[in-house]
Amino acid sequence: MHTIERTLKSVKAAKSDEVEYIVVDGVSDDGTLEIMEKYSEMIDHFICEPDTGIYQAMNKGVAKAGGDFILFINGDDELIPDGMKKVLDLLPLCREKVVCAATKVVGDEFNPTFSYIPDPSKLVYWDSIPHPSSFVKRDLLVQHPFREDLKIASDYDFFLKVFLLGVSFKTFPYQTALHYYGGISSNANKTKAEVDLIRKDHLGSWHAYGYSAILGIWREARKVIDRFLIKK
Repeated sequence: MHTIERTLKSVKAAKSDEVEYIVVDGVSDDGTLEIMEKYSEMIDHFICEPDTGIYQAMNKGVAKAGGDFILFINGDDELIPDGMKKVLDLLPLCREKVVCAATKVVGDEFNPTFSYIPDPSKLVYWDSIPHPSSFVKRDLLVQHPFREDLKIASDYDFFLKVFLLGVSFKTFPYQTALHYYGGISSNANKTKAEVDLIRKDHLGSWHAYGYSAILGIWREARKVIDRFLIKK
């Protein structure tokens, strides 16, 4: 609840007559609805009803949307108005189905701030598409809705699926969103379990488990290297 107002302020700064803003809420009882009421004039559609999780809510938003491209912004993220304007000006010229910009990931005392730059070619290895700054054709999302049985990585499932189907991607270097560390995706064990399942479904068991083994070996090797460098 304490983050939703900064999200709404950032949307207001990027809003225009060409931008439709849809809010999907799972009947919040923490004061979120009262805060959203202050910004009701910029909300084009408001859905407030129980859901089974974030991906069912996102599918509801897709069903209601009337625009050509759809961008999802969570209640603890923010839009960057300057980057948004640049990408929105370029979208009408794009023939690609997925248009990706960069997300600025804000660090904390344990993690550095960095720019999450999209790279579709690496999707078979890891989640290389920043979800808060990816603009997706509405018809593609209607054809391939988010899996609602997944609770953390269904956006990765979507991007990997359409990439393997040969859907066209376009990338821009502009930062259009801020994302803060934390949230459900910060649970490493649950995230890994879902990502392994997704890779198994789309790439087969050998690739999924073989990649996990190689990644585990690499991480252990990095620890040894880091300890060696610290000693020197």
